[in-house]
Amino acid sequence: MSAEINVLNAVIILFIFIITYVGIIHTRIDKTTASVLGGLIATVAILLMRIEDPHNTGVILDEEGLVHFRDLQIIGLIFGTLMLVDVSQESGVFHYLSVKILKLSKGDPKTLLRYFGGLTLILSALVNNISAMMIVGSLTLIACERLELDPKPFIIVELSMTTVGGIVTLISSVPNIIIAQVFGISFIEFFQVGAIFAILCMIVNFMIFEKMFDFTSKMDPKELERRVNEFDEWSAVKDRTFFITSISVLAVTIIAFVFSDQIGVSLAVIAIGGGIAIVVLSGKKLDDVMSKLDWNLISFFLGLFVLIAALEVVGILEFIAEWLIDILPENGFLAAIILLWFVAIISGIVDNIVVAAAFSKILFTVATVNANYSPEVIGWATIFAANFGGGLTPIGAPSAVVGLALLYRKTGFKMGWGEFIKTQGIATVVRLVLTMGYLAFLAYVIYPV
Repeated sequence: MSAEINVLNAVIILFIFIITYVGIIHTRIDKTTASVLGGLIATVAILLMRIEDPHNTGVILDEEGLVHFRDLQIIGLIFGTLMLVDVSQESGVFHYLSVKILKLSKGDPKTLLRYFGGLTLILSALVNNISAMMIVGSLTLIACERLELDPKPFIIVELSMTTVGGIVTLISSVPNIIIAQVFGISFIEFFQVGAIFAILCMIVNFMIFEKMFDFTSKMDPKELERRVNEFDEWSAVKDRTFFITSISVLAVTIIAFVFSDQIGVSLAVIAIGGGIAIVVLSGKKLDDVMSKLDWNLISFFLGLFVLIAALEVVGILEFIAEWLIDILPENGFLAAIILLWFVAIISGIVDNIVVAAAFSKILFTVATVNANYSPEVIGWATIFAANFGGGLTPIGAPSAVVGLALLYRKTGFKMGWGEFIKTQGIATVVRLVLTMGYLAFLAYVIYPV
């Protein structure tokens, strides 16, 4: 493989990407606006360059050539999942589950920590880590106020669990969706490999944070239990038929995800089908549901995917892939370890969604060109890195931004980078070290070359 690129074209598109990238990470600029504007400018630039379509010899690339079907599948999966989660959340099902678990803890701080941490992991796996943080984080702040507990350690643990829960299922986080589509990882394969490791990371997480913080209460245990029993799990459930419908549609959709390969239907179709089904069966108006969806997120991805496609057609992605092939060691496991830390560190500095979109195609090319590399191991190194790396800094993962914002609005406490890195960052480094061992298991036992 040898990347032959027009230097001027490459420099122009790379410049557009870098300016857009700066806009995305800049706190004073709306990242969706930056992404869409960058995608639009890149499209105009590509059209003016009159580049030959790499998939159609002799045909000049047009707008359609910058929108790949695989990218549309990702958009469809995100769209359907958002619809499903938003409507389900209205039914009160997640609030009901959270309060039930709160009552099971009987108000004991350490038990509450473990139960809420486990719940955060489960919800991150089944819906997404942002929604999980909002649901559990909001109830945590209310419960800690009622039980006279410091909410900060609980929120930190839950933030950590969103990153751990992010590796359980393919739909747990947006980076998973992007990387799994590129590397061809199915829903059931993702669960089989990710869930086992997530359980180990969860246990280690609890060990770290229970030594790091003091989870004791001066209040009498019976008084703690009395106060948690005052919570009403049915308070957010306005319609029990809607409640049961939501649970049923969620269960059927998840089962369909698991058996998507067997039934021959894509995850995007299943997600959209589940979203439409819950709208119809709940009696909601589609217009109302659509108006509440996070269109900013969907627009952000559309712009981002067009930008990545522009980088691809001018040869920049291929050029970077060649460079990585030249500098990475021949040993596939060592290459996976280097890429693990490389992608994780970048994910801690930048939004891990952007990192996943930018690097997944490059690393797939790297993994498939070298016969000593296992694409599966490289793919999993990228998935673990994008999820865990987001926990290195307060801006690495959207769930961290949401959780810290909740804590600030409720308590007025603003966690700085230093404290975040000394708590969440340390736990993340430990997880990455564990990941090295797990990748060795995958490289030499599960996916040997």
